[in-house]
This record gives sequence, C-alpha cells and structure tokens, in this order.
Amino acid sequence: MTITIDTEAVEIFPSTEQTLRLDNAGKLIASASRWSVAAALIPVPYLDMAALAGVQTKLVIDLAELYGEKASKEVVSGAISVLLGTLVPVGATHAAVGATAKFFPGVGTVIGSVSMAAFGAAATYAVGKVFVRHFENGGTMSNLGEAKLQAELKKEFVKAASQG
Repeated sequence: MTITIDTEAVEIFPSTEQTLRLDNAGKLIASASRWSVAAALIPVPYLDMAALAGVQTKLVIDLAELYGEKASKEVVSGAISVLLGTLVPVGATHAAVGATAKFFPGVGTVIGSVSMAAFGAAATYAVGKVFVRHFENGGTMSNLGEAKLQAELKKEFVKAASQG
C-alpha cells in the first residue's frame, strides 16, 4: 500500500517481495545461530572459534546472495574480522575464556562450551541483523561503511546477549 503525498510515493507496508526476503533472511540467521552453538561444542580449543568464523562467513555470503550481491569468502571474512574486533570490550572476552577453558578436561570443557555457545549465538545473530539492515537500506558489499556497521553490531550484540 502506498500513499501519494505531493507526487511522492511513500511506502507504508513492506512489499510482498521484501516480506519474503526478510523472512528468508530471518531463517538464515536462525540457522546460522544454531550452527554457532554447535561450533561451540567442538572440544578442541580455538578450533571452535575457527568453526564459528566459518559459520558467520557463510551466513553473510548467503545473505549477500539473497540480496543479489556477489561476496567472496575473503572479503566477507575480512569484514567480519573487522566488525567482530569491536566486540572485544563488549563480550569477546567470553569467547577467549571459553576457548581457553577447554584446555582443562571435564569442567573446563563444559564451561568453555557454554561460554562459547552464548557468545557465538549472540555474535552470529548480531552479524546477521546488521548485514540484513545494511542490504535492506541499499548497501552493497563494496560500501560497507565499517564504522557505522561496528556501532550497529555492538547494539545488536548487547541486545542478543541479554536475551540469550
């Protein structure tokens, strides 16, 4: 539905195409968040973090494809690394503690897995939401505007971590 105001069309409700795209994006984010939790269960220290990075890279590549963008693994991995660097003061300590705790068999593995699962799911959800918002606003892989995305990522991560 659109309303015309002074010869300018203003969209009130999202189009069916946009609704379907957002629904598909939500499914991709939910799936990747679940895979992030699975990656956290890898008992080998730091291999869990590598698996998490792979899950997030695939998520962004899939989202880019959904929005008609071509994204190389290298470009996406670099962008995610830069973005996740902003989470260091916010919550990446959990990831480092989680991965390091896995060096201690038994309880350390359990503590590490729980810590990594919470961080991984929240970070993956936040990365997905930020990229969907970027693409929905007409952004492309070539105009990421990392400073703006970093600020949005922090907000989404805090929101996701508090819900988790």
